[in-house]
Amino acid sequence: MKVNLYYAPFPSQIFRGYDEPINTERPLNPKSALPTLAAGLRMFSEEMGFDCDIEIVDMQLGRARTYYKTIPYGPHQMDCFRFGTPFEAFVEKIREADIHGLTCNFTNSAQITADLATFIKRVSPDAFVVAGGVDPTARPYYYLERGVDLVVQGEGEWVFSRVVQEWGGNRDFSEIPNITTTSRATRKTDMSHILDMNSLKPMALDLVGDLSRFTDTAEGPPPDGVRTNYICWETSRGCAWRCSFCTAPSRGRYRFMSPESVEKHLKHFRANGIRTIVWQEDNPLSRIQQNGTGRSLYDSGREELLDIFRMIRDYGFSWEFANGIEFGKFKQGGRFDHELAQALLGNEKSADGWVGCYRVQIPLDNMNIVKSRFPKLLGFDDQVDILATMLTDYGVGHQTYDLFIGYPEQDAAAIDQFNDYCLRIKDELGELGGSEYHPYFNVFNLSLLPGARDYVTLRDLLAFDIDQHPEVIGIFLSAINTPHFSYYDIYEKRLEMTNSLNDREMHRLYDGIYAGAAPTEV
Repeated sequence: MKVNLYYAPFPSQIFRGYDEPINTERPLNPKSALPTLAAGLRMFSEEMGFDCDIEIVDMQLGRARTYYKTIPYGPHQMDCFRFGTPFEAFVEKIREADIHGLTCNFTNSAQITADLATFIKRVSPDAFVVAGGVDPTARPYYYLERGVDLVVQGEGEWVFSRVVQEWGGNRDFSEIPNITTTSRATRKTDMSHILDMNSLKPMALDLVGDLSRFTDTAEGPPPDGVRTNYICWETSRGCAWRCSFCTAPSRGRYRFMSPESVEKHLKHFRANGIRTIVWQEDNPLSRIQQNGTGRSLYDSGREELLDIFRMIRDYGFSWEFANGIEFGKFKQGGRFDHELAQALLGNEKSADGWVGCYRVQIPLDNMNIVKSRFPKLLGFDDQVDILATMLTDYGVGHQTYDLFIGYPEQDAAAIDQFNDYCLRIKDELGELGGSEYHPYFNVFNLSLLPGARDYVTLRDLLAFDIDQHPEVIGIFLSAINTPHFSYYDIYEKRLEMTNSLNDREMHRLYDGIYAGAAPTEV
């Protein structure tokens, strides 16, 4: 049987009359979700005794914008586009396949993914369409009502393989856990089938094609000397924390690869010409998580981290922590762990290129919001001390800071205080690092991501129906009215902070998105 796995076109939203999009457009990020799923399907198909031909269909490649709707947003009309290659170019590929797997991890892509399901059904009425990812896991019926036959909830490698096996057999899906269909209601996720990370095979990169096409490392252009090809990768899943804005808990308990398993993936990467790793896991430093008494939860976690990052350096890779790093963990018991920091952050630059860490994304999240929302964060002075050490002792001058605004308890004074904190970081580290310090501040609006605790507790504040307009659920737009701001007011606050903390050219270089400039036409 033939299985197609799809990246639907990238979501693009543009205020009418403006040139630049509101959200980042990163279709050239190195792709990992579907090559990882395909590797799992290959592995389990052997164990389960069925054959299938797998193809990855990347509709994000190409630069066509296909208009599909307009949403009133504040004083603007927000035009929504599918960015990539139009659906119509894939009619023959759709007709060739029996099973069609669609992935959607971000709610602002939901209608595009659902429209693709509808298009597949129109081209091939007997097609079997399966959706998975973070958003379908949290909102399965949105997809089932729009052309999808079955939703995989949670991790897909084993469950999707069982679905494919059953489709080729009796087509009785009733005994498969973690699925929802029109005839079977959502059940509590069965975590007994989450993947042992040591069993995960290296990505099926042969299905991706020319890896050199993927030239984006997720956080703006890398410094000189960082070499292609790039890969997004994770050695762990889940997170030790339960931050209210994050969907990581939906992925199951925290677990991770052994150093021996990591090396199998590194060898595979080098064989495929990869030189740079873009870390996408939620928190690699969760391996050294401690309980309330200061006892390590994983006895060998620290030593394994040291082994892994020394090995990665020995293989000649450069890397960035693109999904954030809990940098407070470098300071345990009041003392800075220089050995651990050297392993993760140390780097060398030579004529042959960069080896080691070249950029770190740092979750400032919200320094002046109640601690219960962000239990992993340090106080301001501790944060500055560690950031300074990263800069002066380890040469990590490319520091990208993530911060969220728009929580219900925030008033204008709180946001202004947050802005002042960020300016102090920029000024104090700028004095230390001079021309070697390259800060960038990602100012995000609180996004109520389905599957996160904030979505459950704050969804009554939504100013939009997300089934009708899922595009507004994203970190670059606000979609909630709070006691202090309307959704559009807090969106404008994000633009104000972005322009206060970053010059416009830096913003364009890193994100290429709308930052409050005048429209090209009225």
